[in-house]
Amino acid sequence: MANSHGLKSSVVKKQAAARKLSKWKKASFQVYIGNENPQSRKNQSYKARAHYFENKKSFPKKKLETKNAKTLIEQWVIDERGFFLKGKKKNFLTQSMVDARGLDFYGMPR
Repeated sequence: MANSHGLKSSVVKKQAAARKLSKWKKASFQVYIGNENPQSRKNQSYKARAHYFENKKSFPKKKLETKNAKTLIEQWVIDERGFFLKGKKKNFLTQSMVDARGLDFYGMPR
């Protein structure tokens, strides 16, 4: 009797699938997240990797709504010198780590 323990058949099927995955380790490596090493893949479960991969694909891309500097300043994306307020301290106007006068985000010469 397969169901003598009183569990629903759907639970028993999921348990059997999990047992099969753990038995054949190669099947659990099928979900591949870009730029990860095999050691971290072994230390993370199939379910955790699958969830991470789904979240990574569904996460919105970091894309500016407009390339207009005045609009970005009004939206508080960049400051008046052109540096991004969040994230990397890069200058939007000069496309480098310094502003037009050669000073970095903190106002120091680079």
